[in-house]
Amino acid sequence: METTQTDPGRTQRRIDRELVSGAGTGAPLALSYLTPAEFAAHQARYPGRMLGAVAFSAQRPRITAPDCPYAWIDMPVLSGESVFEVWTSAQPVVREETAELASARTEDILFGCLQMKLDRGLESASYLAYSRIFDFIDRRGYGHLLRVWNYFPQINADADGLERYVRFNVGRHEAFAATGRVIGTAAPAACALGSRGTDLVLYFLAAKQAGQRVENPRQTSAFHYPAQYGPRSPTFARAMLMQTAGKPLLFVSGTASIVGHETLHLGNAPAQARETVANLLAVIAQAQLAGLDSPRSNANLRLKIYLRRPDDLAMVRNCLKQTFGPASNALYLQADICRANLLLEVEAVYLSVAAPMH
Repeated sequence: METTQTDPGRTQRRIDRELVSGAGTGAPLALSYLTPAEFAAHQARYPGRMLGAVAFSAQRPRITAPDCPYAWIDMPVLSGESVFEVWTSAQPVVREETAELASARTEDILFGCLQMKLDRGLESASYLAYSRIFDFIDRRGYGHLLRVWNYFPQINADADGLERYVRFNVGRHEAFAATGRVIGTAAPAACALGSRGTDLVLYFLAAKQAGQRVENPRQTSAFHYPAQYGPRSPTFARAMLMQTAGKPLLFVSGTASIVGHETLHLGNAPAQARETVANLLAVIAQAQLAGLDSPRSNANLRLKIYLRRPDDLAMVRNCLKQTFGPASNALYLQADICRANLLLEVEAVYLSVAAPMH
């Protein structure tokens, strides 16, 4: 992990500034990537205001269960042991836990997470997980998914003649259809990565008001992929733009070296990194046309980077720094990507303002 902060004090002061700004302007949340020590201090500093926390590490962190929805993803952090992704609200949250999932919500936005044993087929597990999510958010009035993170093991392995990612897509698609959600207009920003665990783990953000779907003119919309990618297309948008009191939040889906619907630069990690950046910039440009603030500061940019090969870390880090500057808040993880021929994937979140392009 690399951030603009070099000590816990600076981290907390940055979060304080974001949340004070959020309380005054309506920007609903802050996103932070924290070390275990920073996370412990964060919990003490913001009681009752954490929407959720997700730990990434190769071994389960030895911590007391936090006072918020919490999930652990069995995924190694590159250049570190464990990192906590923490979503914090400018306002107090209401926490709720059911047999199906854990959640916390404000007046406008809901964070939730669930974990399922894969004692059934992945297609069935995916359908059940999304069905539970839809039932939960619909009953509470937060029926619009903004962003979903999906993690499960052996994403590229074969399962009865179909890749496991394809099986996952079938179940997800059918859950959307079963609840009457229109695949194109209701698709959230999303990602799906291969973890080292044994379970299907999902976490998500939902809202009372629908976000604005953003697509990439360089890419075929995922829900329009041809049949060669499976009997059901992936159900996600390239990005989701949310407006809250005039302040935009942008969630950019996992983005990779795909143009049209085809993977480019097979086996060439530097070229895939450059193509990925080109796609990120294209999505951001479309979001700016839809209302994202003009570039002013990269302090509110968060990047999460998944690498299939740890040896590519230095090259990818340098490529992203050349585009987004050295001060971007970035988390690097080792993971399997949804296509076996992809070597990396990058997702992004913009909180209130956009990042400058160098």
